[in-house]
Amino acid sequence: MNSTGKVLIVDDDSLVLETLHELFRDDYDVVLASSGKAALEAVNKHDDLDAIILDIKMARMDGLQTASRIKEINAEIPIIFHTGFPGEYSEDQIESEFKPFDYVGKDERPARLHRAVHQAVSFYRLKRQSLDLVTHARMHFGMVGRSTAMLDVYQTIEKIAPTNNKVIIYGATGTGKELVARAIHKMSHRANERLVICNCSHRPPDLVESELFGHLRGSFTGAVADRIGLFEYADNGTLFLDEVGDLDLTTQGKLLRVLETGEMQRIGSPESIRVNVRLICATHRNLQEMVDSGKFRKDLYFRLKGVTIMLPELRERRDDIPALVDYFIEDHCMNEGIAIKVFEPTARDVLVEYDWPGNVRQLMDTIQSLIDLSPSQFITGQEVGRYLAYKSVPANGHRHTYSDQVREFKTKLLIKHLDRNSYNVRATARELAIDPSNLRKLIKDLDIGVGPYRPTQPQPNDSSSED
Repeated sequence: MNSTGKVLIVDDDSLVLETLHELFRDDYDVVLASSGKAALEAVNKHDDLDAIILDIKMARMDGLQTASRIKEINAEIPIIFHTGFPGEYSEDQIESEFKPFDYVGKDERPARLHRAVHQAVSFYRLKRQSLDLVTHARMHFGMVGRSTAMLDVYQTIEKIAPTNNKVIIYGATGTGKELVARAIHKMSHRANERLVICNCSHRPPDLVESELFGHLRGSFTGAVADRIGLFEYADNGTLFLDEVGDLDLTTQGKLLRVLETGEMQRIGSPESIRVNVRLICATHRNLQEMVDSGKFRKDLYFRLKGVTIMLPELRERRDDIPALVDYFIEDHCMNEGIAIKVFEPTARDVLVEYDWPGNVRQLMDTIQSLIDLSPSQFITGQEVGRYLAYKSVPANGHRHTYSDQVREFKTKLLIKHLDRNSYNVRATARELAIDPSNLRKLIKDLDIGVGPYRPTQPQPNDSSSED
């Protein structure tokens, strides 16, 4: 049997239990429990359960009591109520109070239950995998975010890091290109060797060439001593060339030779030196356009191309802003040895609305500066607005269509309200006066992530700041 997950089936009717076992045994590892008590024991014993099918009407501990106890053990595991008798609770009450993944009547076709279980298992496995990636990226690499765009980045890093493939990281200034390069190096088989970083941006060509390849004393004016280049220094490790698009054509040609032959020469030396270096490049420029305009060598471009990682601008992943805010608050306050400061709801609203032309780096600098400047433990929306010189949604130079602007407005609105309610969908739906299922669909349509990392923070005593 090729199991696609593990499912716990709970029912005090032995006939129903055996029937459901037969229904699911070909597709899943099945665990059976004939009472609420046995179900709790199974949940404690099997930490790899992907879904639970739970009867409601059972002796001693009914399904609803059992569900409440299960949520205390694992609040995330999807529960499907499978019953012919909801007791004194209506289906709406069950949905409201116990938040099941689904509710399937015993009088419905088996295919309906099978489909519900398949969806629950797929959802939970994807969510666990995503959360594992998010946690690993935050804990080990300082990369924060669980938007779809960032999950794609984490997954690409995980796949490409163990290889020797070259990587180009595209992204605007402040999006975290160096963090990605560090993550790739740390997860590679070269992790115990050096990661060497060279910023090629706006520097004289001869200085960059000397830094990359080294030189002999007297090879040019000012060369008063021999110097080892970064390629030699990074031998057996990783060399990260940031803003590779700023290299002049002569240096591009020398870089191409290293990639083609594995050999380089110091300036002023006829001797070739072999190097074994994994190259990671980053740029905010469009290299293909530079090739077309003759500003970047075509042969070098195809040598570098390898795997491409695209880092979105912060305004394109606003659902990550609350998580980034919390991360920067906790990190800065811990590093400075001060009590955690709280950004009030109005302050967080401004942070979500702002377009962040400097991206994540600007957000980090803003959070740190506001914490250092504010005399209070609680930072208000007015303080954030004054610091950013922000009064209304700024024109960002893009020509959005009507539908684009409506989508952006909805995204900002939902992220603000989800953040206020700790990403509790039902509480957010009540606040917005819409149906929870419609809200879930809207979250999915707008591609909003599953919620931010939130450290424990004190809450303001004055609720008047809520708008």
